Amino acid sequence: MAKKISFIPFGIMGICLFVFLCAASVWAEPTEVVLYPNSAKITEVKKVRLIPEGIQLKAVLYLHFQADPDFLSVSLPQDSPLKIMDQTWREISRQDEEKVKNLLKQIQTLKGERSALQAWVQSLDTQIEFWRSQSKGKTKTVTDAVNMASVIGKNIKRVYLDKTTQTSEIDKLSKRIAELEEQLNKIAGQKENMWEVTILLSGRQASETTLTYTYSMQGCGWQPLYRLEARPQEKTILFTWEAEIWQSSGQDWHNIRLSLATLRPPSSITPADLPPWVIKPRQLRNVTERQEKTLYKAKAIPDIPAEGFGEYTEQAPMPVKQSAYVLWQLGRKTILAGLRQKVKVQEETWPSEFTYLARPSINTEVFVRAFVKFEDAKEIPRGNAIFMIDGAILEKRKFSLTGQDSALFFGIDPLVTTRTTALSKKSGEKTLFQDKQTYSWNWQIDVQNAKNFPIKVRLEEPQPQSQDERIKLNIKCAPEPVEQNPDTLIWNLDLQAGQKQTLLTTVTLEAPKDMDLDMGWRY
Repeated sequence: MAKKISFIPFGIMGICLFVFLCAASVWAEPTEVVLYPNSAKITEVKKVRLIPEGIQLKAVLYLHFQADPDFLSVSLPQDSPLKIMDQTWREISRQDEEKVKNLLKQIQTLKGERSALQAWVQSLDTQIEFWRSQSKGKTKTVTDAVNMASVIGKNIKRVYLDKTTQTSEIDKLSKRIAELEEQLNKIAGQKENMWEVTILLSGRQASETTLTYTYSMQGCGWQPLYRLEARPQEKTILFTWEAEIWQSSGQDWHNIRLSLATLRPPSSITPADLPPWVIKPRQLRNVTERQEKTLYKAKAIPDIPAEGFGEYTEQAPMPVKQSAYVLWQLGRKTILAGLRQKVKVQEETWPSEFTYLARPSINTEVFVRAFVKFEDAKEIPRGNAIFMIDGAILEKRKFSLTGQDSALFFGIDPLVTTRTTALSKKSGEKTLFQDKQTYSWNWQIDVQNAKNFPIKVRLEEPQPQSQDERIKLNIKCAPEPVEQNPDTLIWNLDLQAGQKQTLLTTVTLEAPKDMDLDMGWRY
């Protein structure tokens, strides 16, 4: 039986030859990364070969096409006898040689397995022919014939089952080989752009050196994700801050020193020129006055540290305040290419003062309000947050915090309610000279705490205001509000578990009889 010879198509052989003949541009693996919301600052360290270039030496680096070579900064070891004189870059194309190698290896392995199975199927066909030929043999007795038929039938059945199984496996291998060859053909027709950076150095002749270089790259970033769980009975807020991070360099970043910056590095460092103020007759313009003014707004510029991260420890993430933003050092992390993953930035328990805000003139609902105060100012960038109370999810909304204190709301508490009852409403009373009109309102507000622990309630009601000195207003409250401003009356109530408290308010109005009054929205 002739032995089958498997071979690689000439197109694939050409690719293979290209792989081994071309100089492989090996990506250096990042050692330090600062992620901004929509970009990254990457630091790499690589040992490079030095090539004589006249009286100087030349080193070549390769950067991902999403890198920005304008922001490339290259340095030598402190004790190096060399000095960097110049750096230039150009855009080039390359194929993914490593992926081509892997595909070729997989295809060859699968074809070897398929050839072995095909040879086995051919041997099964030979067995089938053998047992078929035995059926033509002559037997001396009927018993011998029956026995022979039974043996032939069992063996042919066994061989056919084996052949069916092996044929199915061959079909699976052929399908997988076809898929890999299709991927290979696509890669063969694709080229990836990249930056080739040439570094010129002067100094003592050497065959190699180590370069540390930093550059900016697009296609990377992070966004904050928060969870705030209010626990009023414990007077705390559980705060969790995670960062969703991603990078699309096509290369996994293993065990890098990772930091998150709360602001994106700016693209300019100088303010715009101050335009002249010219007054002249109005003319038709293509842009609005508001649009014109925005052309001259200067941008805030955060400083970017030139020396990377500084010292790292494997402790909890720590904020490092820069001149215009905060840098969170997260220690060593691995970031996979093309996938979004989460890393924990901070987890804290915030002592909080909880009050229940009621505005009965608007509705009967009472809102949970937490006031937090910090020893040091916080710098928490805007991001998506999940708000919870006692383990129950309330909603998702945007959240940010800057400064040393903040008031946060955690929805409605159905166990704390208010009820307003109108006791009387009078109008039209006449004075002695019948030249005045008068009105009187009297209402009662009941505040109920149905919770099993004491709470503080802040109750706010609108204070009626006179816009004319001829309109006289008189307000009486029991108990008296603890705070009054021109717009609002405020009570601070301490309610024990299950307690109800009642507030009484009376408002009287006196105005000229012929004045047409607008009573406003309250009544």
